[in-house]
Amino acid sequence: MRRFAGLLGTVLLLSCNNATYGGGGGGGGCTPTATKVCMVGKSFSPTNLTISTGTAVSWDNGSTLTHTVTSSSSSTEAFNSGNVAPAGTYSHTFAVAGTFHYFCQYHGADGNPPTGMAGTITVQ
Repeated sequence: MRRFAGLLGTVLLLSCNNATYGGGGGGGGCTPTATKVCMVGKSFSPTNLTISTGTAVSWDNGSTLTHTVTSSSSSTEAFNSGNVAPAGTYSHTFAVAGTFHYFCQYHGADGNPPTGMAGTITVQ
């Protein structure tokens, strides 16, 4: 019985840990805002964000996977987060107006626009 109780406790603990990062709408560990994009599973939330020139956008990894935030080759402003580990954050300030596509190098593909795990920042 003790062995079963210990196993049940481990399963519950792991379930709670996954709930911190999982779910829709940004997940329990990350809530999107006007300047924050959440990485949840293999997607960005929201996928499209509109900001003012000079605004910093942060990407918070609320996933259990490692991701990147990489500007597409079609973007006129280059940025690359490198690896963003689970619970990690990356920030980039957009200095000029325009539409900037980005993707995750592990779960998306570059293109015009990128596909898979990808998003767009519109700077006005």
